[in-house]
Amino acid sequence: MADRANITTPKFGGLITSLAIDVVLPLLLAELLIHRGVSLVAALTIAAAIPFAHTILGWVRKRRLQLIGVIAIASIIVAVLLSFATGNPVFALVKESAFTGLFAIALLVSLRAPRPLIYYLAREGSTGGEPSAVAAYDALWDARPEFRRAMRFITLVWGLGFTLEAALRVAAALLLPPSVTVVLSPLLAVGAVAGLIIWTLRYARRARQRAAAATAPSV
Repeated sequence: MADRANITTPKFGGLITSLAIDVVLPLLLAELLIHRGVSLVAALTIAAAIPFAHTILGWVRKRRLQLIGVIAIASIIVAVLLSFATGNPVFALVKESAFTGLFAIALLVSLRAPRPLIYYLAREGSTGGEPSAVAAYDALWDARPEFRRAMRFITLVWGLGFTLEAALRVAAALLLPPSVTVVLSPLLAVGAVAGLIIWTLRYARRARQRAAAATAPSV
């Protein structure tokens, strides 16, 4: 069985990559296109091709759809269609806010499921999909109530964190000039992801320390 001390540490490499490709890169590309004279809606529409291509590539390579990719595609399609239909670039500006907002909803709703969404993301990052490691991770969920509580609490914090991040970016899109929003949005996205990961790793470390202290033999 995989080492439990390592397997209980959530790893977020895959999540970081997805957020960087599906959130940060499109906004940076949109900013570059706008500075080169491309219209705002056209620039954001072109930038939306990045997460779309990333999701399709993931399906071709792994033959499975990840929740983040599905949410990204849905939010992008809806936002771009609305921006063209209404002629209002605000819908395009809040495209990535819709993504993180939907992701936040998915996290919070998953708290009602038998296993929360963060559990599956952490399992994928910790096991790499290797069958025996996945089985060990599932067995750990069944055997350790403190592990289940930790995963649910992490899911709650991530859900609330992305809700706040999405709200701030929607406010920026509505209240600030588009050129400022294009620069600010990726900073908010990176800051939110970095802050949540740092908090999660510290929380997981403290949880392991408490579990070790509880199981240590008394002198």
